[in-house]
Amino acid sequence: MSKEVLLDVRHLTQQFHLTKKIKVKAVDDVSFQIHKGEIFGLVGESGSGKSTVARCLMNIYQPAQGEIWYKDVNICDKKEFKKHKKMLQTRRQMIFQDSASSLNQKMRVSDIITEPMRIQHITPPRGSFVKEAAFQMEYVGLENSFLDRYPSELSGGQRQRVAIARALAKETPIIVADEPTGNLDSKAAEDVIRLLNEIAKDKLVIIVTHNLEQVERYATRLIKMHDGKILEDKTLKRPDKERGHKAGDYEDITFGGRLKLGVRNAFNIPAKFILIFAVFLFISFAVAGTYSSFQKTEYQESLFGYNEFFSDTS
Repeated sequence: MSKEVLLDVRHLTQQFHLTKKIKVKAVDDVSFQIHKGEIFGLVGESGSGKSTVARCLMNIYQPAQGEIWYKDVNICDKKEFKKHKKMLQTRRQMIFQDSASSLNQKMRVSDIITEPMRIQHITPPRGSFVKEAAFQMEYVGLENSFLDRYPSELSGGQRQRVAIARALAKETPIIVADEPTGNLDSKAAEDVIRLLNEIAKDKLVIIVTHNLEQVERYATRLIKMHDGKILEDKTLKRPDKERGHKAGDYEDITFGGRLKLGVRNAFNIPAKFILIFAVFLFISFAVAGTYSSFQKTEYQESLFGYNEFFSDTS
């Protein structure tokens, strides 16, 4: 029985403008398919185009040419993407190399893990957000005592595990890890790769890295890139048997949810709140001052008998 194709990349091309006249092709006519249950290694040296491909898969970059099909939806088609935006946004999660900057430094770990669920109005499978965060923390090998900590109180490997736990809580079937071990020591890097390998049993995990040795041991498939092209595409082993994971159908965030999220994000960093409040006061006084100035001018003109119909009052 053939594996389910989750992503079908067809003739993907991406270019960037160095100047108005000079263009550089970061990805040049790349095509491949990725199946559910694979741990997919996208490897190559710096500048080979691997990270650009990953960002196109996540729709962070809009490719210059080509198609990327997720099941029956071409995510490169703006109309199709807009039509299926809710579904597509709940199906993918990206884990970046610099986990310190990708995690909200002013939020506790428990809130970081469950935030995507709150935004998408996902009902926690285990009854509460606290229980869900604790379950995911245990799965990624961290103690529950870490739930009340902030990212700054964690090591690099622990922050990456929190980022993975957040992706797992969102129940997304596609996880893209862009250089997930770039800032980690060898032991922490090995632990993260092993964890991603375990996750790949019922999800699609794409690991983007320049370190072939780290992923070759676990990957089911490797694509080597060079100068924006595929240098080699080889299958290393068959993916493990799927465990029948299914992603839920989630609702878009409501107006009330947006309001709560906005208020929380406005107040979680005092300096940001003060800046926003100062800008708000400046704009309010500027508009009020301009309006009162026009009102004063109209009043003074009315004292002399001027109006728009009879300019010659004599």
